Amino acid sequence: MNTFSNFIFQSPTILCYGKGACSEIEKKELIPKGARVMMLYGGGSIKKNGVYEEVKKYVKPIVEFGGIEPNPAHETCMKAVKIAKENNIDFLLAVGGGSVIDGTKYIALAMEWTATEDPFDMFTQMEKANAPKSKIGVVLTIPATGTETNNLFVVTNYGKKDKALGCNDLVKPYFAIVDPCHSFTLPKNQVINGVIDSYVHVIEQYIGHYDSSAVVDRFCEGILKVITTAGPKTIEEPTNYKYRADFCLAATYALNGILATGIQQCWAAHMIGHEVTTYYGVAHGASLAMTCPGVMRFNKEKNAKKLAQLAERVFGIENATAEDGINCTIKFFESVGGITRMSKYNFDHSHVEEIASKFKGRTIGANDDISYEEVKTILNKIF
Repeated sequence: MNTFSNFIFQSPTILCYGKGACSEIEKKELIPKGARVMMLYGGGSIKKNGVYEEVKKYVKPIVEFGGIEPNPAHETCMKAVKIAKENNIDFLLAVGGGSVIDGTKYIALAMEWTATEDPFDMFTQMEKANAPKSKIGVVLTIPATGTETNNLFVVTNYGKKDKALGCNDLVKPYFAIVDPCHSFTLPKNQVINGVIDSYVHVIEQYIGHYDSSAVVDRFCEGILKVITTAGPKTIEEPTNYKYRADFCLAATYALNGILATGIQQCWAAHMIGHEVTTYYGVAHGASLAMTCPGVMRFNKEKNAKKLAQLAERVFGIENATAEDGINCTIKFFESVGGITRMSKYNFDHSHVEEIASKFKGRTIGANDDISYEEVKTILNKIF
């Protein structure tokens, strides 16, 4: 667990960051001339906040596809696949947040899926995925997930009640435009969830190991310091460029792979959180505000030194204990508006058993020591 492993790190994504970064699409010719572009987005907020018009200055899509929902649906993505194939699309431009980007990654792979009749099967047979013929570009509007520069994507099959995580280097975006101004008009609750989500992204990597990499520890702690300082400020002052710019970059770096180099990771809070979202319908970040402290407390003895280190180095607690690390995390979530107990949502407790059953026959966590019974324990303690 504490061994610093060999690793290979590659981040092929061209990151264009700052005010007016959309212009780099044209300046750097990031989309080849003659490309058949499909522009994908969510519920249409980009048409109200000026992002749509700005992107259209530099991109002339063959076809547009709107309506990718939060927690993107397999069923919706399949509609996009059909349209993309009919129009011989070879470049997919995702304009939106994590859900739009994740959906676009899935669409790129699903367009070339031949192993079975159902592309959703790729989540259990990813080695059979063919390389996408369509490159992926991103114009980010919601800082949170880090998916704009990584190989991860999450899609929900609502018919099967299955929220699946995919990981494939073939869908790392070719470029990502991150202009902090694009997120100025986000609803407050989305920014809150983004702050919590990015914090937990770092934590899942930080607490998965101890003493294996001083460099990664300091990377993590630096980003956590920015999230815990700039995060609350950007929630309260959404158009303050300095605060939003610091947070946007922290959210991108929180999950672009650099924090995972050579170390073990946890991701139990996310895995459980995905199921909480599926069964109760809460936003991803909102689910993590509950599951992250729950997993921390479950692993308190194993992660005692690291949790104390978190409290000392990030929150400034002298002679800290593991309990301090957990409590500081809970207080931070609650200070920005997060809810850390499931009972405060008036959720039906009977779903706990059903959620936990999703983990029968498999294990999660840095030590693969969390399964059905452990998930049930964690959920009951955060209810």
